[in-house]
Parts: sequence; structure tokens; C-alpha cells
Amino acid sequence: MSFAMTADAIPNRTGARSEARELAEIFSSPSVPVVEVAEQNGVNVVFSDMGRFAEKVAGLLDFNDRRIYVNKADSGNRQRFTIAHELGHWILHRKAFEANPEQYPVLPRFQRVEASNAFEQEANAFASELLVPKHLLKGVRNAPVSVLAPIFDVSRTMMEYRLSNAE
Repeated sequence: MSFAMTADAIPNRTGARSEARELAEIFSSPSVPVVEVAEQNGVNVVFSDMGRFAEKVAGLLDFNDRRIYVNKADSGNRQRFTIAHELGHWILHRKAFEANPEQYPVLPRFQRVEASNAFEQEANAFASELLVPKHLLKGVRNAPVSVLAPIFDVSRTMMEYRLSNAE
């Protein structure tokens, strides 16, 4: 499957969701253990004080050290999304890093993301599918967001996005 090799390429959201589905298909109930999934895929998750960047950076992926750093000051839902998002970069964009290590030594996840960035769009699509897998969403799609969000251990905003973008 081909994914964006540069941040300004056309995003492959469908492919990103498909990659996440493969990881999530083994789970039969909501609240996917995203830390374990990341670690099973070769990256360590570190909850970190982001220092002076704490209000701007939710997390980052260090390709060289194979680590996802997560802002420990963020809410649990935000942390879970950040881990899933950074895992998306690890799985989807590692080839871009390997081809251009000087261009992508570390991929930060900012609290506000550029809407036009293909890497970010693909990682967001991956994260939403991993945290709220299509097969677990079937049959409950019509339940209220206020009921679904805590069951899947995601924010209301994330659940609203997932419900409106389910493929």
C-alpha cells in the first residue's frame, strides 16, 4: 500500500484505515489497549513532561529511538489518540523517514494540526480506526455519542468525527 512520501502529497486515508483495521481486528470489545499495540509493533511509549512545549505538543515520534513520547499533562483520551496517531506515523511513514532521515528525524503531534498535511491526515485516519474499529462500531452506530465515547475510551470530539467518517 502506498502512503504519502511527503507532507504535501495526496493523503491515502482509506489505506491508513485499512492498516489500522488489520491491527484492531483481534479485539472483540472496545477500549483497544493502544500502548500494548504500539509496543507490539516495535515502539516504546514514554509519558513525558514536554516542558515549555507542553501547551503546544501532544506527543512526538522519534524514529531513531523507536519511541513515542506522550504529553503526560494531557487527558487520558488525548494521550490515547496521540499514541494511536504516532503509531500511525510509525507504520505508515517509516519509509519516508528512511528515505529522508534528515527531513523527518522526529514527527511532533501538535495540539493544532495543519489540515493540509498528508502525513497528519493519514495518521489521524489511522488513529480513529484503531481506537474505534469499524467491526466494533457496527451495531452501535446509532447510540448517542455521550454513550459511545466512554465505552471506546475516546473524547466526544473523536467519536463524533469517527461516526461522521466511518467507511
